[in-house]
Amino acid sequence: MTPAFLSAVVDTLLPGDQGVPPLPTGTAAGVAARPEPLLSHRDGAEHDVALRAIARAAGGEDSFVRADAAGRIACVRLVEAEMREPFRALVALVLQDYYEAESVLVAMGWRVEPPQPAGHPLPAFDEALLEPVKRRDRMWR
Repeated sequence: MTPAFLSAVVDTLLPGDQGVPPLPTGTAAGVAARPEPLLSHRDGAEHDVALRAIARAAGGEDSFVRADAAGRIACVRLVEAEMREPFRALVALVLQDYYEAESVLVAMGWRVEPPQPAGHPLPAFDEALLEPVKRRDRMWR
């Protein structure tokens, strides 16, 4: 599958939005531009079946790339209706990469730094919470 076709499929599934803050498209988030081919032969072949069906529905990969948004959406909806499980595998794979992208995390207001070594900030611990436990008798013999 060509990179242009994969990018067109990703952007059809993840078109982004102009909300506040705006979410990037799938390709703007880097979903279709991984060092390894993003959607080819990863995690089994179910998603590959859906990709091939999308290309067939459009009359070929180049036809899908050249199609307008409405034409692309129609092809994707057709495949979704005809083969639910392979389509679901494709969407799950794309969404996983999308919601791990730094630009998407930033747009959603989430941290992009790993929790370690600094950890997450926690409020100061209230020792009074332990008082009922300290006053309780032994629970074992």
